[in-house]
Amino acid sequence: MDKLFQQLLRSPLFEPRQRHYIHLKTYMDLTIKRMHALFGTGLINNDLWLGQPRQSEFASLCELMGYLGAFDYALHSSVVDHMIAVDALFNHGSAAQVKRYRDEAVHLHKVYAFGCTEVAVGTDVRNVRTTVTYNRQTHDLVLDSPSPEACKCWIGNAFRAAQVVMVLARLIVDGEDQGHHWFRVVIRQRENGRLRNGVKIMACDPKGGIHANQVAAIRFCQMRLPLDALLQRHARFTDEGTFVSDLPLHQRFVTALKTFLQERLLFMAGIRHSAGLTAHLSYRFALHRLLHAPGGQVTLLSQPLFRQRLYAVQLKALALKYLEQAVRKRFEAEWAHEAKRKELHVLAAVCKAVGAWQGLEVMARSRELCGSQGFHHYNQVVTQRMDCEIANTFAGDSSVMAYQVIKDALARPRFVDSPPNTIGQRVEAKIIGECLPPAGFTHGQALGVVYARALDLVIQEVEDAKLLTPATVEDLIGEFADYLYPWGVRKPARAGLDVRPQQIEALAMLLKPPQILVSALIDCPDYIQQFTRTLYEEQ
Repeated sequence: MDKLFQQLLRSPLFEPRQRHYIHLKTYMDLTIKRMHALFGTGLINNDLWLGQPRQSEFASLCELMGYLGAFDYALHSSVVDHMIAVDALFNHGSAAQVKRYRDEAVHLHKVYAFGCTEVAVGTDVRNVRTTVTYNRQTHDLVLDSPSPEACKCWIGNAFRAAQVVMVLARLIVDGEDQGHHWFRVVIRQRENGRLRNGVKIMACDPKGGIHANQVAAIRFCQMRLPLDALLQRHARFTDEGTFVSDLPLHQRFVTALKTFLQERLLFMAGIRHSAGLTAHLSYRFALHRLLHAPGGQVTLLSQPLFRQRLYAVQLKALALKYLEQAVRKRFEAEWAHEAKRKELHVLAAVCKAVGAWQGLEVMARSRELCGSQGFHHYNQVVTQRMDCEIANTFAGDSSVMAYQVIKDALARPRFVDSPPNTIGQRVEAKIIGECLPPAGFTHGQALGVVYARALDLVIQEVEDAKLLTPATVEDLIGEFADYLYPWGVRKPARAGLDVRPQQIEALAMLLKPPQILVSALIDCPDYIQQFTRTLYEEQ
């Protein structure tokens, strides 16, 4: 971990437990202060994204964003919300617009929000109802939420802090719908300042996690915008008021979604580090938890049944680690090739869906492994589980991602010219064979394809890393049997036998997070004394 990043996490500003006893508004404000501190280091910002000036540091960005997710997923999601909004600016703004706003966006001189989803359509952004209408008399634009269904909803950073919202809306010119376009909309002149005329905001609280992310719903009420609010890489208005675009109408929606790629890798980094942290804490708890046995006290880790449960959690967390690495490497290698973007979109959908499902499963099982201590926020496990619950809808609905993957696999079969090699490839080929027209596909088959594709990527990464024994690789593949058993994936016959302590130790070393991220009481042998200290202190 970068030394400057470690220094920041050790500062009083980042004291990890204060979130549990401060007022929600204070926690929200603290998160924005932490964002400013992070961006002040230069270690995290949009210049490190692929296609940007410091893209060679993209792997470092993913790693630090992963650590940030394990530290506080609300902070992680707030940072991602800002950066995905900035990515929309960079992807859809003209060269002049990007130059004008780059400094404020990259260095967080202004907090950005990503105004894409609406309350009625969720991730179905093709059908957004927010409109921006060109006013020919005044030569400006009018932004409007024409109905309750059109309210922008679940917009991170927006409730108090964000000054700029990147808004996806339909552009209406002389009564004609010109399709999806992005608009840079200033809603406040300063952080936590008054809203501009034509903007109404309400909090989306109380929500089930990431409490410190200022998630809001926004209604635009005939808000007047200058013409240069329209991002102009592909479209603009002439001085005479004529709308021109270098994209035909049918291409504008797909082009508008160009920004939905890299942030899914940042999401995956956060979820896999969060899952890895909870698996690590389960292991540490088992080292210190003492049980009474006929021969005296023994550790929880000495119990065969517990080791079997912990080993499965470790394998699932390790699979996420290798999946994230495999997808990131392919993004780094292929991002410059425009023809590869479709394949990268599918990879991003795979890691997004499996990352959410399997990451949450690891956290849920880790919470059970830690017993009642897993339910205490100071031990971090339930905190991660609660905050990461957003994972299945953050950055796209996981099931929708799976449907996109199987649709692509049906449209572009991968094994026409070459036979499948890995078990993941063979499962995918088998499922696709079942779904050929006119059969269609089921939800279960979509999940099967996405898990099969993930397994294939994991196997390739494991073989490249050469860090696991063949038996461990077999066990790791067996953890995918819960999703792929209808197509022949089984757990090894010895899976019900005792897992040796050495196997647990080996995986624990591969999953061990930087110590700076660990604040849980159960990380220490004296966790019981720490937990009960106030009861035994001298009065």
